[in-house]
Amino acid sequence: MKKGGRIMLIILSVLLTCILIAVGTDLAKQVPELKIPVYFFHGIYDYTVSYNLARDYFEQLKAPIKGFYTFTRSAHSPMFEEPEKMQQILRSDVLAGKNNPADIE
Repeated sequence: MKKGGRIMLIILSVLLTCILIAVGTDLAKQVPELKIPVYFFHGIYDYTVSYNLARDYFEQLKAPIKGFYTFTRSAHSPMFEEPEKMQQILRSDVLAGKNNPADIE
């Protein structure tokens, strides 16, 4: 798959996840596994999508590559609120199919 196609799949996956979390869908039951890389970008000040619910779903989700990235100075739009960090993650991880600087707990 070309890089542009991979980015679009990831963006669509993230948007779908946000919508489903926001409307109260239990993603762990509805979508327990994806066969594509999954990257979550979440601002700690996001009151639209619960950080804890997103993190819990991420932990349960099965995917070939997963990355959860916490943006400490962002709310619901880290791509606009911390664009340098977002750009770095997209270049070093998403386009490369890795998750090196993802949050580690």
